[in-house]
Amino acid sequence: MQSAFSPRYRAYVLFILWITYILNFVDRQLITILLEPIKLEFEVSDTAMGFLSGFAFALFYASLGVPVARLADRWSRRNVIAISVGLWSAMTAFCGLAGSFWQLALARVGVGIGEAGGTPPSHSLIADYFPVEQRATALSIHATATQFGILIGMLGGAVVAAQYGWRMAFIFFGIPGIVVGLLVAFTVKEPRRESPLGTSSMLADIKHIWALPGFALIATAGASTALAAYGLGTWSPSFLMRSHGLSLVETGLLLGGAGAVSGIIGAISGGLMCDRLCQRDKRWQLWLPALGAFATAPLMLGFLLWPESQQFAVGGSMIPVAILFTFLGGIVAAFWLGPTYAAIQTLSPGSMRAQAAAIFLFMFNLVGMGLGPLLIGALSDLLEPAYGSDSLRYAMAISLSLVVVGGLLFLRAAPKYVTATAST
Repeated sequence: MQSAFSPRYRAYVLFILWITYILNFVDRQLITILLEPIKLEFEVSDTAMGFLSGFAFALFYASLGVPVARLADRWSRRNVIAISVGLWSAMTAFCGLAGSFWQLALARVGVGIGEAGGTPPSHSLIADYFPVEQRATALSIHATATQFGILIGMLGGAVVAAQYGWRMAFIFFGIPGIVVGLLVAFTVKEPRRESPLGTSSMLADIKHIWALPGFALIATAGASTALAAYGLGTWSPSFLMRSHGLSLVETGLLLGGAGAVSGIIGAISGGLMCDRLCQRDKRWQLWLPALGAFATAPLMLGFLLWPESQQFAVGGSMIPVAILFTFLGGIVAAFWLGPTYAAIQTLSPGSMRAQAAAIFLFMFNLVGMGLGPLLIGALSDLLEPAYGSDSLRYAMAISLSLVVVGGLLFLRAAPKYVTATAST
């Protein structure tokens, strides 16, 4: 079925979905670089900011993902993506108009509702455009959009906020999504599905997908690692500003640059390695994410605990040595992206692929994005009387134990995945 489209057109579709995913992450993660100025204006606690950056978005993003994905599986994945990008972009712009903490929280809820229709239909489309032996690579390329989104959101958000205030940053980055939504609607074709649409209920589909061999373990592994990953990603800018004394723009430049480059290297190399290694042993589909998780924990611990007094010079500017650890950690942390997304798509029936991706992302985002920033913020507040400004450092370090748990679960899922996909 993939042969119905030329390689050039398949590359074009992947590019458009990649741009859409960049905007998805820009609008989702923009708030992380703006936490400190927002906190100062609204005079709220770290716990409140953790709620704003995490749970307010993730609850609706995760819970609406499955029904919206079911709509995509039964209607048009292209149209769902086009409508969704327009909605989340508009709500991002509305964040800049918020006059109070709770108005901003409601706008973040709107961003979450819109973004619920972005990733699962995109994964399903890519799986129908690319054959199984190319899926990990294609989905890894698509996943690099997260790193570009973080770079643009952090660096661009910091620059715009420094010049014009945090409100203008939301408005500036919310507008382009309208144009991209039109491109998706009028230039992306809806491919014929590999298997016919079913007539079962949504609950029956969820039960069927959850019972797929290895699926529950993969989803739980993703949720465990995501809790630490989203928590660290959300609070790293504040950590560098508080513990290392960096400015808003310096933080955006260093974290955005290091995160983007390392994530792109890790995501693409992870997908390429997976497609090659799986020709020898299909267990590498999940061994590679496990390996990445085990390597991530000590490297990110180095980022958090390395003395702030140790720096090196680059072009006349002093850079904390700790940044080197987050760069290396970002490479191995991204190994899981393409292999895991491809595993979910390969396990799932063609008529349920968007729903399968949504169920995985429900676990990943509700636990990771919803609870990660909130729990680290609450733990930081709890530790502050004893550790002062270092409370955030230790709260983030404690969360790394969950990355190791995720790696162990990926290892357990590997043989089940091989058995389930033996005929693929």
